[in-house]
Amino acid sequence: MKQKKNDYKKVNKVYKLSQSGKLLIDRIRKTRLRVTILAVIVFFIALIGVFQLMFSENWTLKNSNKLNSGMTSVVDESTETVSSTVHDTENLESEETIESSPTSNSALEIGTKGGQLTNEESTILIPPSNNSEKTERRDEVTVGDAAKDSEEDSKNDKTKESIAESNKQETIADPELIKLEENQKSEEHSIDQQIDKLNSISNSKSSSQKYSFVVAFGVSVFDNPKSLNVIDQLRYATYVTKIDETVENSVSYSKISYKTGKGTVEGWVRSQFLSDSLKPITGEEYKELSFEPVKKISGRISNVRGIYLTRSSVSNREKIAKWVSFAKSTNLNAFVIDVKDDEGFMLFKTNAAAKFVPSANDKAYYTKDEFKAIAKELKEKGFYLIARIVCFKDPSYARAHMDRAIVYKDTGAPYMGVYKVPWASAYDRQLWEYNVEVAKEAAEVGFDEIQYDYVRFPEIRKEERNKLDLRKPGNETFAEAIQKFLIYSKKELDEYNIPLAADIFGLVSTAVDDVGIGQYWEAVTNVVDYVCPMVYPSHYANGSFGLSVPDAYPYETIYRALSDGIRRNNHIPTPARIRPWLQSFTATWVRGHIVYDENAIRKQIKAAKDLGINEYMLWNASNNYKNMWYE
Repeated sequence: MKQKKNDYKKVNKVYKLSQSGKLLIDRIRKTRLRVTILAVIVFFIALIGVFQLMFSENWTLKNSNKLNSGMTSVVDESTETVSSTVHDTENLESEETIESSPTSNSALEIGTKGGQLTNEESTILIPPSNNSEKTERRDEVTVGDAAKDSEEDSKNDKTKESIAESNKQETIADPELIKLEENQKSEEHSIDQQIDKLNSISNSKSSSQKYSFVVAFGVSVFDNPKSLNVIDQLRYATYVTKIDETVENSVSYSKISYKTGKGTVEGWVRSQFLSDSLKPITGEEYKELSFEPVKKISGRISNVRGIYLTRSSVSNREKIAKWVSFAKSTNLNAFVIDVKDDEGFMLFKTNAAAKFVPSANDKAYYTKDEFKAIAKELKEKGFYLIARIVCFKDPSYARAHMDRAIVYKDTGAPYMGVYKVPWASAYDRQLWEYNVEVAKEAAEVGFDEIQYDYVRFPEIRKEERNKLDLRKPGNETFAEAIQKFLIYSKKELDEYNIPLAADIFGLVSTAVDDVGIGQYWEAVTNVVDYVCPMVYPSHYANGSFGLSVPDAYPYETIYRALSDGIRRNNHIPTPARIRPWLQSFTATWVRGHIVYDENAIRKQIKAAKDLGINEYMLWNASNNYKNMWYE
């Protein structure tokens, strides 16, 4: 019995020792993990510091062969530099700003307080939802049925099967088909020639204008080359106009002027930190983009306060009369109306549809003359009319021209994307012509402005892109194709003297690339007259801008997104005016969302106005807008 008791004590002692050992080992492991994490953080901080140092003005000067070896440092450490922040951010919860390297492949770099988008998240955004708040309230007005006609899933499946089956059959060299392909190539070549001609004209007109871009971080602006008193510092890629040049102590200086939130500033910088184009900054992928000055057209009225209306919401005069009454009672002055909607259907019968996609006219509510009379009446009542034309998300066109649509290489089945409809290709020059012809007819019936939506490629995951036939001509990039289409549109619409606007993802103003869909901020805004970023707070990932749930911070999200757009506009010679799309729906699918009531809408409007942007448009897919006074 005594032996058993001793054995029990031994076992119990060993057990206690093992427990203590386990606790000790756990502590050691946790300590090692903390040390490892700390080391990784320190490493990346050091790496960022080295990167900034390498591209800073100070480092470049020290390592430049152009300067005398005995030259003093660029910026005296005791010199108090002037902040280059364009706008006051004291009203924001966090004063961090998004500093994006133009050569980064990430679509969004977020402040340290927030999370970070992955590459997949940066290119696959939450699509605009039709599930806007449907509950009727006293402060809401619902006019017309905003439901859009769509093809049945079974039809899509049949389309896939028929295309796949046809691709299995033996291809026959049909002379008519060969002739058609030759004509298509001829048309595409003609459009590209027109774009080249437009660029050459733009180049000749702007040859006397000397504009440059800053190609180093923190470039000092001096009052004059002799005293070298620092009056400001310029961000990487800032756009400036070169006024004069001089040499002082064997160093070349350029006199420049540039825009800030407080007006135009003049000063001197070292010439070596200027480039005559953005190409050295944007990198190899964007080297073919054009940043030449483009003639801009202003709208008939300023300070637009508009709402989006579907085709069905204006399908008869009674519905239109209700919208006029609503707008008059709420201080709205503009309507954005679907002329060619998300399914490719027309508001009024167009010659363009009759030529390219006859079925697109099947559901038109008016003839051209009928809507021309309506447009005239609306304009006489003081309304500004914007024609929304959905460009490349055009299922009607894709089904009618499957030989031009985006398809899978192995089966020939159409690429459907997140919207479950076949996508046309933004490379398709015939589709360019179709969209422009629709725009011309919209101008002819009396619209004041053309607004392109879905002027982009679909959100295609990188691993899936190689599986698709995008109908790509040569080495043309997504961003290059979108910009060329916009340049072509500007040229073709020139005789109508009508402004051209482009809707773009809100993220584009902050992203350092084209977010994988061809929308590169500078490339778009330098061409069009109005750029319309869809800065819906619900469409930003949690953690963006250092905000836990951007949807819950309407003022802060809009302010920061538009601030980035304003800053980017200073990079180019002829930036478009910014007129944002604001959120007028409750994003119930977002965890932590808020109800977008009158207060939330006012906060968005205030954010835009605090930045000097006094016009906006409200989006609600179901056309359920708050009955409030819009300012």
